[in-house]
Amino acid sequence: MATGHNQKGPFDPMNRETTARYQTDEAKIRALFEDLLADWGRGDGEAYGSRFTEDADYVAFDGTRTMGRAEIAASHQELFDKWLKGTHLTGHILSVKFLSSDVALIHATGGTVMRGKTKPSPERDSIQTLVAVRDGTEWRFAAFHNSRVRPIGSNPAAFLIWAITDRLWRILAPGKKGT
Repeated sequence: MATGHNQKGPFDPMNRETTARYQTDEAKIRALFEDLLADWGRGDGEAYGSRFTEDADYVAFDGTRTMGRAEIAASHQELFDKWLKGTHLTGHILSVKFLSSDVALIHATGGTVMRGKTKPSPERDSIQTLVAVRDGTEWRFAAFHNSRVRPIGSNPAAFLIWAITDRLWRILAPGKKGT
């Protein structure tokens, strides 16, 4: 049994009251994720950033790390205004695991529908790990890590694509030396 403490005593995930509260909390976390997707679709960096804690840690698909709500909002507004203008996200929560009564680990999938398209671009499929924390009566994301789905060993063609893009990165990346 998982143990911990909340204001009402020991944390017991099998307790009926705890189970009911978790169902409500899980619904809030799922709604928070859906709101995040909607904020992206509107190109609203401020709203997108508001879904995170003040000190959130955000790792994008390319390894870029952004710290804090304000920076997350600002960096996403720049993306929405330039490179990702007119795009929207698709996503699905795969699992929500409560680590305590105030912390949840979430795994989700995501995809980007590029401007003028009707379906997500498969090369942009991602898997995400998020940590949600209770902030008063609401939930916010304290951490977000996004990784592109690029299985290296699924077949020879997948390996070749991985190897070529890896080599191109080494050759063309700003500030990097090709070898």
